[in-house]
Amino acid sequence: MTVLQAAGNTMMGSTGGMRGPPNMASATLGVRSLREDYCKPSSRSEIPRNLKAIEEELRAGNFGQIASDERQEFPRFSYLFEGGELLGPAVFMQALELGNFEQINGQQLQFDPEILVLRDNLVVAYKPLVAKVRQLQAREVSELPDAMLRKFAKAWYAWESAWLRNREVHAVEALQPLAKAILSLEPLLNSAEKEKLLPWPRVQHQKAVTLKCLEGFISSFAELAACVLPSMKREMDHDPRLLLLMDHILSLQGQKPVKSVLDGLSAAPDVTFPEHQQPGPQSGGNQSQTLTKAAPGAVSLDQYAFKLLGSSVGDAVASGRLTAISGNGQAGRAKLVQDPGLSTTAASLADHQHLLVPGPKDGNLAQKGVVHAAELLAAFESLKDVLLSLKSTLEHIDPSLDRDEAFVAILQRFERAFKRAKRLFLEPDNLA
Repeated sequence: MTVLQAAGNTMMGSTGGMRGPPNMASATLGVRSLREDYCKPSSRSEIPRNLKAIEEELRAGNFGQIASDERQEFPRFSYLFEGGELLGPAVFMQALELGNFEQINGQQLQFDPEILVLRDNLVVAYKPLVAKVRQLQAREVSELPDAMLRKFAKAWYAWESAWLRNREVHAVEALQPLAKAILSLEPLLNSAEKEKLLPWPRVQHQKAVTLKCLEGFISSFAELAACVLPSMKREMDHDPRLLLLMDHILSLQGQKPVKSVLDGLSAAPDVTFPEHQQPGPQSGGNQSQTLTKAAPGAVSLDQYAFKLLGSSVGDAVASGRLTAISGNGQAGRAKLVQDPGLSTTAASLADHQHLLVPGPKDGNLAQKGVVHAAELLAAFESLKDVLLSLKSTLEHIDPSLDRDEAFVAILQRFERAFKRAKRLFLEPDNLA
């Protein structure tokens, strides 16, 4: 039994009188130096000519199936066969340059031992045909030997089929963080849409659900960013409360320069901020608890923004920038009605506006906050849009996301905006 048959039987689950993986030593003996010779410029330039001559002979005869079914089954690798060749030079070069693993998004994904055996069998089957093709070009022979052609055709089919299937397994594994981010984004969008349909105060309960969905998405996005971006270009501890604070800052302006799916989420109930944060990142398990449960010394979002920026919901309502009747004041209404002396209706809030004392003019940090908030929420929207656009193309895209310049630029924009805003508004002791 040949090594090719043994490898084929192993991959198909047939024992064929053998146990365990094929003998790697016998399969790769001397093939490495042969592959290195074929990768040299002098030999590399002859590969397209040789494969074309072999392909013409194969098409003229009856040598069974050569192109694997995986060419159609996995559209992700269709670029390798765009030329329509039966024996693509690019595919053969992939075999010559194939190592023990491929690196995708910083991960080293090992190829199965059978792939390496089939690769070497393909190179061994190609070697005697090189001399025969030279004789054919010099018209010393009229055709290539059928036995050599048949052996090469079987080796090509076996290797291409197993190689493409193994690469698809690697691609699916490498794209898991992206798939998780997309799946966690959908509940967030669905919950935000439900908010628009619910009356007050039921919308507050839905906002609490939206906040939980946001926490889940941010957690999944952090895993995706860790796979695509280097550590120096990403945020190491994403705090979802920063996005709520940014939405709150823009809400105080009355008219938001950025339309975001997070509009009004700053009105989510029971969101607290520590007055004096402890240095160092928090664990993911503790973070979800501190978002909605009051801790000793914790303050509400409006109080935190007032201490930090010097502006509050009351100031915005009194100045006319934030109006509950127009709908812009939903976030402010959720906080102002905590006072039992005020009714929950928009009309009552308008009637009690004379009780609100105008606050001081926005300071420098408040003006900076508007710029940073608009940039962060705009970056969030761009991130959301690109993730949704990739939802239907997961079977087609290149799994090497870290090499996609457009995708990396969108992630870096969000991470850069997040880091800057966090440094200004959520760093430890920034209220001291």
